[in-house]
Amino acid sequence: MALVDNITGPNSFDLSRPFRFDGTNFKRWQTKMEFFLTVKKVAHVLKEDIPVVPEEAEKEEREKLAMDIALWNDNDYLCKHFILGGLSDDLYDYYIPYKSAKLVWQALKKKYDTEEAGTKKYAVSRYLKYQMTDDKSVESQSHEIQKIAHEIITEGMPLDEQFQVAVIIDKLPPSWKDFKNVLRHKTKEFSLESLITRLRIEEEARKQDQNEEVLALSSHSTRKKFSGAVLKPSGSNFKNQNRNGNKAKITGRNKNWNSKKVQYAKPPAKNDSGNLFICFKCGKPGHMARKCRNQSVDHTPQANMVEDPLVAVLTEVTMIGGSDGWWVDTGASRHVCYDRAMFKTYTNADNKKVLLGDSHTTTVAGTGDVELRFTSGRTLILKDVMHTPEMRKNLVSGFLLNKAGFT
Repeated sequence: MALVDNITGPNSFDLSRPFRFDGTNFKRWQTKMEFFLTVKKVAHVLKEDIPVVPEEAEKEEREKLAMDIALWNDNDYLCKHFILGGLSDDLYDYYIPYKSAKLVWQALKKKYDTEEAGTKKYAVSRYLKYQMTDDKSVESQSHEIQKIAHEIITEGMPLDEQFQVAVIIDKLPPSWKDFKNVLRHKTKEFSLESLITRLRIEEEARKQDQNEEVLALSSHSTRKKFSGAVLKPSGSNFKNQNRNGNKAKITGRNKNWNSKKVQYAKPPAKNDSGNLFICFKCGKPGHMARKCRNQSVDHTPQANMVEDPLVAVLTEVTMIGGSDGWWVDTGASRHVCYDRAMFKTYTNADNKKVLLGDSHTTTVAGTGDVELRFTSGRTLILKDVMHTPEMRKNLVSGFLLNKAGFT
């Protein structure tokens, strides 16, 4: 009846069944299998021998012992196949010839307990050589160290808790040097749980500090992005050459110089041969207009190319004659030039002031048109430019560019 209860009872299949052993993690599998066999009430056959009937036993005693032997054989059969059922297919085929559960169990212990005896040395070596890094969570790495320490303790080598605390502190990553020294100078002892809590709090605080630094840096970079851009030429079309390497959209005039319609210039096609320049005079690639040998082509720049107070939205374009170039300022409402010699037309101004971004004013000596001559041979004219001798940079108003429809 007990045998039937073992097979068909409510615990005949439950979560106590261990994983299938494939030759690794024998200690863990052994512990789970012992628990499983105990639940099935057959673990006693691994420690007890089969009952023996004495020769001088009476008839009633012989009958009772015969029943015990039959029950033992049934339990041994179940125990053996419970163990074999917890093995991988290869190990199952290897150990099935053994006649009893006890022989199977002893063979497994002899083979894999001996092999795992060397794991003590490897566990100690991993424990001593383990070093935390900055690219992983300190808390998770602390749990890894505790796991290795538990393996050592399981192998029969006890580790004092304060020793484990000192090891974890010593193995903190280099960036935690200051916090490591603070923990070392604590006179009061604290537990492993307390140490893990302190590490978790410190790690969260560091993450918040890093997020605040990233936000501050991002905000600073955003403000700095619109501070201005130096103007320089790059062939027949203009190309963004700023240090950040961003490719800005380029605007310009239609090839029909007499047309007053503003067109958006397409970016220059990629030239695998490395010819980045197209001659303005002859139209052939490979050289610039100032080095052109074909002097017969007459292409006189026309001053009426720009009739509005705007230029193309460009960065890093160099002018002939300008010492510091021109800067595109998205916050400026007027074009500004500090060099009187750059004005093509000029009208003196009396008692004029202009408000600067730092809330103070500077004197406007006059206004006029500034002619910009590029190395490509083209000429652009800025209308109604303010002459401010006290300024240190020439500014092109981004406001006027947007107002004219340029982006």
